[in-house]
Amino acid sequence: MDVLTQLSQQAKQTQVVVMAGGEGKRMGFINVPKPLIELNGETLLARCIRYMARNGFEEFIVLTKFPDVVREAEKLKEEGYNIRCSMDPPLKRVGKGKALKHALETGSVDPERRVFIIFPDDLFLDESLPLRFLSSHIEAVNRLEVWGSVAVTAGLQLPYGYVEIDSLSLATSFKEKPILPIHASTGLYIFEPQALRLLQQTVDMNTDEAVEFENVLLPRLAEKAKLHAFIVPRDVWLPVNTLKELEEATKTLKTHSH
Repeated sequence: MDVLTQLSQQAKQTQVVVMAGGEGKRMGFINVPKPLIELNGETLLARCIRYMARNGFEEFIVLTKFPDVVREAEKLKEEGYNIRCSMDPPLKRVGKGKALKHALETGSVDPERRVFIIFPDDLFLDESLPLRFLSSHIEAVNRLEVWGSVAVTAGLQLPYGYVEIDSLSLATSFKEKPILPIHASTGLYIFEPQALRLLQQTVDMNTDEAVEFENVLLPRLAEKAKLHAFIVPRDVWLPVNTLKELEEATKTLKTHSH
């Protein structure tokens, strides 16, 4: 069996968990959940699922608290996509950690199989990125025995000017929107069953606070030397967290598709 066929089979066997619980209020969409914001006539949720499907992934689990997101998922299901939804548990504060643990406990997500986590508001210009990320992850699992992987940028560009100041409060240098030599998470994660078990052990469903898996799981994986980093060019990642970023993404994707 050739490498591409093997990778295609791995993609088919991987559960894609779509984190679709974000609100659109910060972007001015009072009554529209963030995954349902439209970009060039397509919801972020639909764009996300179709993008992953083009890479050969076939099984999708949408985690959300919004009935409207469930209805959108049902529409996509009618197009032939294998989608099921996991509604957040009825707690005052949930967060992505509790939402994922709830999906594991209720069987919406199989804890004995690999998961690929993606967010609808993280867009990517590289069509084959998810498959290459999966390939890098599998290689790291075999070579380094890691339990998880995170896709990170090759440098981070600040959205504003950077000023260095001396002891006399004089500016000694000024750089407009510099690229810093640090790696930012792009919101793509892959977890093996060992990482999912660790998540179930560390997320407290009874706490009054929201629990994010980035805060409780990823630091532990890093401490155990079980977290692989896959570096991607920073200009292929389009996060959509503000109206300005939505407008820029709309223009970029129109140009990119031609």
